[in-house]
Amino acid sequence: MRWILRDIQAGRLKLSPVSDENLRVLTELGLVELYDDEPELTEAAAAVLND
Repeated sequence: MRWILRDIQAGRLKLSPVSDENLRVLTELGLVELYDDEPELTEAAAAVLND
């Protein structure tokens, strides 16, 4: 899942789109929020990536 978070952070979703299932899991975990149907990292996700 870290790779997916990094792809979202770097804006590489056109090259490697996130599956609906993975997006659902990340949203339920509070790591991603959707804005205009585009995933954005939450502060919790940023903390995970900075560990």
